[in-house]
Amino acid sequence: MVQTAKAQNIDLRYPIDNFRLQRVREPEFFAEWQENLPELSEAEKEQLDKVREGYFNLIEHPPLLENVVKLV
Repeated sequence: MVQTAKAQNIDLRYPIDNFRLQRVREPEFFAEWQENLPELSEAEKEQLDKVREGYFNLIEHPPLLENVVKLV
């Protein structure tokens, strides 16, 4: 059965919690996206690793919004 919800009641946790989505970090998961690409330098790889870790940190621990801070 299809479930619907108003967009205003949905946040980014909704699909994760309700559809049991899981993060996949294996590079082979989307191998077709990585074919025929130029080789990256070590500096580029290090920068991408920092960006990736920062992204996952924000997803797992989102920053507090201004209205939440005002409530406290």
